[in-house]
Amino acid sequence: MALSIRCRKRELLLTTPKRMELLKDGAPGSTRCQLLGRGAYGAVFKAIYRERSVAVKIIRSQAASSLQNESHLLNLKHRNIVRLLKLEAAVKFGLVIMEFPRGQSLQKIIDTLELPLVHRVLITLDVVAALRYCHAHNVLHLDVKPNNILVALGARPSLVGCKLKHKRSYICKLCDFGSSMEIGENCPRGSPRGTLRYMSPEALRATVLSEASDVYSLGITMWQLQTRSLPYQSLDCNETIAYQVVKHELRPDSYAELNSPAKDDESYAAHRRENARRNLSFDPSYTAGRDLKKRRRQNRLALHFEGPAPEASPSACLENAYTKLYKSCWVSAPESRSSSGQVKHELQLMLSRI
Repeated sequence: MALSIRCRKRELLLTTPKRMELLKDGAPGSTRCQLLGRGAYGAVFKAIYRERSVAVKIIRSQAASSLQNESHLLNLKHRNIVRLLKLEAAVKFGLVIMEFPRGQSLQKIIDTLELPLVHRVLITLDVVAALRYCHAHNVLHLDVKPNNILVALGARPSLVGCKLKHKRSYICKLCDFGSSMEIGENCPRGSPRGTLRYMSPEALRATVLSEASDVYSLGITMWQLQTRSLPYQSLDCNETIAYQVVKHELRPDSYAELNSPAKDDESYAAHRRENARRNLSFDPSYTAGRDLKKRRRQNRLALHFEGPAPEASPSACLENAYTKLYKSCWVSAPESRSSSGQVKHELQLMLSRI
């Protein structure tokens, strides 16, 4: 029977009795509770724990390995990593209670705004800092992607250790360690870790993984920051993508050559006709109101990501350097990829020239 849990401001109250109920009965059935995300093995809700706003991931027992992987967060305390506050497990379900800073995922920001180069560099530097800390503590994340990067808005990042002239009001935090593993741990064959479209060739083959596997996923994320496109978005078959990535070095910037132009044109035309048909059925006042709300949301978000003045805008040379850097992260041979230290160095050089 679905569990109905009383919410405060649409947030679950994670008192000890309520946590025991969640561990027994799973996710709440009440639609009043704010759902933050849903995956194959569970869901994430906004909650209150010890008088503070948190995110709680409720995981089914079938995903015991995911719960075990999340435990790697227990020893990781870094400003660019979402902090794990409590982890509980029972026979049927497990709970992962994490900090929940005000903000949204990097994926939503990419979907909303075209980010200036300076902010793409700053965001990538935050993710690199998180990965370097993980690797120094013997942990591979193995699922680096925009959906797993929380951008905490309104935060004041520390500038310790670097002279940054660029002001910003956000900080990026790496989250979701459900695919993580310890360096040197054997990866079970047939059980690849991560999200397929961001996975390195060695992860797709379920062979030996290393820090370079995270760097590969970082490179795909950097490409997405620049293009605002999903990797291989017109290819529907994951098996085809995996095969082409491993055997023919397919990458997000080269997959278009695999597509049939005629088929793509036909699909695109059908998509346009369907959108036009739907738009005709909309109430104009409704769509105008919806567009106004969207613009207001974009404008509020854009305040956090202002770029340099037009006369000081980055040159094409710097954009090319950014492109060259992410391509150095996704070469097939792990030992030939740029290291996280090299990526950090190159990003800081770019930043000094913006």
